[in-house]
Amino acid sequence: MLPLSLAQERLWFLHRLDPRDPSYHLFHVARLTGPLDPDRLAAALTVITDRHEVLRSRFPLRDGSPVQVVDSPEPFALELVDLAEPDWLVTDRISRPFDLAADRLIRATLIATGPERFTFCLVVHHIVADAWSLGLLRHELAVLYAGEEPPPLPAQYADFVRDADTGAPKSLDYWTEVLVGATPLDLPADRPRPAVVTTAGGHVQRDLPESLLRAVDKFAAVERCTPFMVLMAAYQALLSGRSGSTDISIGFATAGRRRVEYEPLIGLFANTLVLRGDLSGDPTFRELLRRTRSRLLAAYRHGDVPFDQLLTALDVARDQSRTPLFQAMFGLFNLANPTLTLPGIETEHVEPEFPHATHELRFAVWEKGMLAVYNTDLFDATTITRYVAKYQDILEQVIREPEIPLSRLTAPRGDELDLVVHGWNQAAPGVSGTFDAMFTAQVLAAPDALALVCGPDRLTYAELDRRVTDLAARIPAGRGDLVAIQLPRSTELLVALLAVQRAGAAYVPLDPEYPPARLAFVLDDSGAQPLAPQSEPAAPPLAPQTAQRLATRAVPTAPPLAPRAEATAPKSPPSPEDPAYVLYTSGSTGLPKGVTVPHSALANLLAAMAAHLGSGPGDVWLAATSLSFDISALELYLPLVSGGTVVLAESNDAPGLARLIRAECVTHAQATPSGWRALLDTGFRDPALVALAGGEALPAALARELRPRVGRLVNVYGPTETTIWSTAWEVPADPGEIRIGSPIGGTRCYVVGEHLDPLPIGVPGELLIGGCGVALGYHGRPALTADRFVPDPYGPPGARLYRTGDTVRRRPDGTLEFIGRADNQIKLRGHRIELGEIESVLETVPGVRQAVAAVHGEILVAYVVPPPGDQDELRRRLAERLPEYMIPALFAGLDALPLTANGKVDRRALPAPDGLPGAGRPAYVAPRTDAEELVAEVWSDVLGPGDPIGVHDDFFRIGGHSLMTVRVSVRLAAITGIELPLRTLFARRTVADVATALEERLREELAAMPEEEAERLLGDAP
Repeated sequence: MLPLSLAQERLWFLHRLDPRDPSYHLFHVARLTGPLDPDRLAAALTVITDRHEVLRSRFPLRDGSPVQVVDSPEPFALELVDLAEPDWLVTDRISRPFDLAADRLIRATLIATGPERFTFCLVVHHIVADAWSLGLLRHELAVLYAGEEPPPLPAQYADFVRDADTGAPKSLDYWTEVLVGATPLDLPADRPRPAVVTTAGGHVQRDLPESLLRAVDKFAAVERCTPFMVLMAAYQALLSGRSGSTDISIGFATAGRRRVEYEPLIGLFANTLVLRGDLSGDPTFRELLRRTRSRLLAAYRHGDVPFDQLLTALDVARDQSRTPLFQAMFGLFNLANPTLTLPGIETEHVEPEFPHATHELRFAVWEKGMLAVYNTDLFDATTITRYVAKYQDILEQVIREPEIPLSRLTAPRGDELDLVVHGWNQAAPGVSGTFDAMFTAQVLAAPDALALVCGPDRLTYAELDRRVTDLAARIPAGRGDLVAIQLPRSTELLVALLAVQRAGAAYVPLDPEYPPARLAFVLDDSGAQPLAPQSEPAAPPLAPQTAQRLATRAVPTAPPLAPRAEATAPKSPPSPEDPAYVLYTSGSTGLPKGVTVPHSALANLLAAMAAHLGSGPGDVWLAATSLSFDISALELYLPLVSGGTVVLAESNDAPGLARLIRAECVTHAQATPSGWRALLDTGFRDPALVALAGGEALPAALARELRPRVGRLVNVYGPTETTIWSTAWEVPADPGEIRIGSPIGGTRCYVVGEHLDPLPIGVPGELLIGGCGVALGYHGRPALTADRFVPDPYGPPGARLYRTGDTVRRRPDGTLEFIGRADNQIKLRGHRIELGEIESVLETVPGVRQAVAAVHGEILVAYVVPPPGDQDELRRRLAERLPEYMIPALFAGLDALPLTANGKVDRRALPAPDGLPGAGRPAYVAPRTDAEELVAEVWSDVLGPGDPIGVHDDFFRIGGHSLMTVRVSVRLAAITGIELPLRTLFARRTVADVATALEERLREELAAMPEEEAERLLGDAP
């Protein structure tokens, strides 16, 4: 009886996690033609298993830990089958699980497919062999089948296990220093990442020109490195370009046979090393190659540390959704003769279908081509095909131009570049003009049509137009002037907005709900002339200085008692290039900044959205958004340029809006997702309504709830700086992943990297928006304008792009997916976390209506509406979908999320949660039930002496590790008869959670028993 090597321990544990997973099966399949003798083949396999003890090893449990038992020699059981079509059987035999405790861990099948035609399938578990071993197996099988004797073995695998070298302390220190804090690879997946990593796999194979591989060899010699180093550097460049990260860790295998006597032995000697690449600073490929050479040589020098010892030393965070330390592998193989050579037999090597992958992505290169094996639960074949093609393109480029910077090397080229720059920006041409001209056209076309409903007021287009012209004539402002408007939600408000534009000026909205200090700042910063009603004071009460400014030069907005015989047009109407409004938004410095939007941008937005929505005469739009939120312009103005009606809500409480929509037969309404959430909570349903959701990310759970309650749901996206909405996406009947869609008319969208170069399809980057909707800039802030509005290299001369600061990516169909604000991505304990992902998962939990994630210090906190009744259950639900590091440490229950005046979640107003000081080990709580007492006792036995274990302690945070979970599972099973799966012990990590799992399994087993037996067991219980 022997112990296991560290590598064997890890494979044994992975098998224990999922005994049916065949990912670690090694195999050789060959077609054999000729007079094959099955008995000679079986005899040769018998000698091989006699010679190599490890092929007779089993791995049973002894006292809760695995041991290695070598069985006595016996004849090899070669399976013989007659089958004309062998492919399905080969796949079955390769994938059939081994029982590590009971089975012989090598098997072979000989399938007779016709006269003197055979398919030979040899399968061995990785725990007793490695890739080198497969070559030895083929060689010895050929020698023995030919009647020859291989030389005696100088040692056995057991000698390697007994003499296992755990590595010099200096080598371990090297690895812990190099790999600490390594960032997980985050390639843009085609599907959401499963909470527990899977091994479903596929592969893409590609032939590489011999001339290219010869050029790689020659280039490597010139650069004083090996071809492997060149190929590895190119692989790093590919992964960096596709992930956007400059911290790339890649695994690669080494033979691990450090003594000559181990070279002829079959067994698991291979070790895995990690290359942590440094691609920061946009180096040239030659510089990257230099860095790669240096780090690979250092890795080889310190390669005596077993990978599994390294995992323990680094205390890698347990993330069941990823493999530890690295998620991508690379290999360069000499497969010049992978065939089995038997005398008198023609052999042909076969690569069978094997739908399994041990890592997210693995590239292997050999003399004639390359193979990419990938996880099909993450990636589509088309995605990996692009990866493989890009890898070849990278190799060809660096041979021609070694000094090429990585930003250029990884940028899209050819058809892909044309697609992301031009192909997906084929929106309808932009429209220029002014809102006032578009509105006037509707007045002339249908003067008696209903234009405005506000409380008791109902104005036709002609009536609204007369009041607008009258007020415009009395406003002492014109082109180039700014007019501040602070009015209650009333008919006067809409008249004032239209009149300021008709006078040629631009308006600056002042929200009555804003604090006096903010209103005073906007007035001072903009220099706007106030326009306020004479009949009533501004509300709420303002500081004396601000109130005095608003009262100065106030212009009556109400119509005169006697209407004028004929309104006169202003002498100087606005031009498309003039400002239409200046809207102040929050600034990163804490001071608001005014975005200046021209008439042409507003006109284009209205024309594009009218075309997208099909809005026209007879449509009724609800206008319920605060004037200080730019989306209010769409609901106020779009109906007036398309012949529809504006229903101006005097308040925006959800029950009142629901009643107003019904009473006025509203056909179109827009709101933030938070606003729609409030409406849905009233029981709102309108199967004829066209609903627009925008202003913040639309949660998938909300989309699924809202979509069946309305006739049409459109997810819209756009910053104030590009005039309200820039993209739109029709939400399908059963939405899965949410998109923000494609550019609206007159708009162009680009996804770019750090250097503002276009990124490949699927790679997350910053969204830049160009076209007719781009604002003029920030009022009085030329430096900030120059920073955020940059030249557009793809547009007409003088065109600009706005840098949104939002992270998005292109989907394969060209639509855009919103990932989050660049400033809403956090890094916590070495992990990059999108808070929006946590929020989305939380909102799928039954009973959770809204959720916001935030970080306080180094503690991840979730705010949940309504307050959760059972936080442990909430944690368990999240553990099913999220890795451990993304599960909040604290949950704060709220009756409602704080909102800004614009209806968005006000993150700065979130209260500091209770319990922040308790971020370490939780306060001790003694076991409260028999099950909790049992679990705590078993943990104490397994972990050894230490502090008392409480019900809220986390097994892995008080010293537990993977193999210890096996001992816990075995001891609990011995005491209770209930075996908890290891995955349960990873997901339920506290004493309380494990005790609950035990009780649940007990109830399930009792429910499945005959009633008399269950009663007998319960009666026997103490």
